[in-house]
Parts: sequence; C-alpha cells; structure tokens
Amino acid sequence: MKPLVSVVIPSYNHAAYVTLAVRSVLDQTLRDLEVLVVDDGSRDDSLARVRAIEDPRLRVIAQENRGTHGALNRGFGEAQGRYFAILNSDDRYLPQRLEKAVAALQAEPGLALVGSWIEVVDAGGRRLGVKEGWANLDPWPVAAPAATFKADGDPRTALLMQNYWATTSNYVLPRESYEAFGPFRPLRFAHDWDFALRVQHQRPARLLQEPLLQYRVHSANTIREDRAAMVYEICWVMAVHLPRYLGEAAFWQAGATRRAGQLLRSIHVYGCDPVLWGMAALIHQGPPGMEERLLAEGDETRALYLAEIRRTLEAEGTQGRLGRWVRRLRGRGRG
Repeated sequence: MKPLVSVVIPSYNHAAYVTLAVRSVLDQTLRDLEVLVVDDGSRDDSLARVRAIEDPRLRVIAQENRGTHGALNRGFGEAQGRYFAILNSDDRYLPQRLEKAVAALQAEPGLALVGSWIEVVDAGGRRLGVKEGWANLDPWPVAAPAATFKADGDPRTALLMQNYWATTSNYVLPRESYEAFGPFRPLRFAHDWDFALRVQHQRPARLLQEPLLQYRVHSANTIREDRAAMVYEICWVMAVHLPRYLGEAAFWQAGATRRAGQLLRSIHVYGCDPVLWGMAALIHQGPPGMEERLLAEGDETRALYLAEIRRTLEAEGTQGRLGRWVRRLRGRGRG
C-alpha cells in the first residue's frame, strides 16, 4: 500500500545532524509516510549513520554527487506518496509538522504548496529566533518596509522581494505540484526560490503561522560557500520571474505609482542591478535558450556576469544574508 506522504532527505556531509533529521521524520505524529534519504556522494560517514537506522519506512539511495537539486529530483522520481515533503539533512521537523501541513492541503484542495514559520537554531540546537514568513528577518536591510511588497500582505508579491520560504525543508506539496512545476533546476543556492516562484505564479500557497521546522545555521551551510555565485543565482531568478509577474494585469491593479515605488524598494540584488536587467533582456528578448544557457558551467556570458558581480561585491563589501540573520538574532539576545 502506498504511503500518504513521501519525505525526501537530500544528504551531503552532515554526519553530525543527519540522524536527528531522519528521526524527526520517523517520529512525526502522522505515521503514514515513507522517508527516502538520497545520499549525494557524502565524503563523511553520513551514509553509514543513515543505514544504521532501522525502520521499514526508511529507504536509502546512494548516488554520485549531483547537487541538492539532483538529489531531490532523484528522490521524488522514486517517491510513492500522495504528498511530497523535503527535509535537508541538517534541519529538523517538529513533531506535528506533517500532520498540520497535510491537513491544510486536504482542507483546501487548490493549495499547491504549504510551509510554516521557521525556528532558527544554531549548530548545537539552541534557539535563535523565529522567522515569520516575510514579516521579519529580512535577508537584506529594508529601510522603509511600508513602501515595499511587505506592506501588501500578499504571498505572491512578497515572494518577489525575498525567498521567505527560506529553504526547501519548508515545502510540503501534493504530488501534482511537483509533476506540474518540477523538476528542480540546477541552482545551488536558489533552487527553492525558483520552484516557489514557478508554483505561486499560477497557484496559491500558504505558510502556517507557527514554527513547525527547525532551520539550522552553522559554519558549513551551503549559502556560505560562494557569495558571488549566490548573487548570480538571485539575479537569474529575478531575471526569469520578475517580468512574468509584472506582465500580469492583476499586478498593476494596486496602481502604477504604488507599484513603481514598491519596485524601487523591493528588488534587491546587492548592487548588481545591471546584471539583473542584462540577464532579463537576454532571457526574454534574446536568442532562444538563454534561460538554460545562463546556468551552464563554462558559458561565456555567465562568466562575464559572474566577473561583474565579483567586482561589485568586492567594491561594496557586501555581507552575506545568512550571517546577517545570525548577527541580528544574537544581538537581540534570543535563546
């Protein structure tokens, strides 16, 4: 008999955390589930630790390193559930997460994606604070929130300003959503944001207003690896999706002047605006296939944009968004 929920855990070099992650799924109040751990070529003993867990609902898949997007697509390709969920191997579900998320999806069949507020914890599991969607813990300094998309209270426009889902660990969705809007694209830092924008361009999504997920910040978070590459992907995501959202008549019903002001204050690419608009022109007005080409390693145009981003970041001393989160939370003395 097929499970109600399939949880895919992409695992890579998180031996210190992966057992806690898997156990947090197996210990859910919703019991009708399967867990597919896709080890993406870990070089530590993550795979051995997962294989040591005994539970008939657990399946372990080992593959050569393909990146998180590849591990997710592999897991969903083998998943049997009616609903899909994700948990990264350094994060943790709170006990009622799946029960409450699935209840929301069943109560409102039109929903294509459900998540929750996020409890941010440090490497040792100490609570640093709670991210309440787009309401707080912005990834960049927002000087005038009332003049941005934050003021709309609208999940769709707020998603243009920031990836308030924060992580694919926050995704619970019907199988049909992945089939309609997947697969995850080859983005190392922004595959989650890209997927959410594809979904929410056409279908409603909701955040449950309570923390049901622990997101762990530590020295090996992917987002810390290469700031220029991260900003490149942010520019790419905006270049792909922003024109599509702005092309809808409904977007402008709030008034052209209001929207113009919000756009000035809501789109933030760390000073790399020329890259964003250059990408947007190429993708939407340039030769066919530029959307995919700009993600290809070795592409000359991609290299051109990356070099420009590196020069801009070096000149401005741009700080990473994850570090800003942690400094802000610790500055408030939350424990």
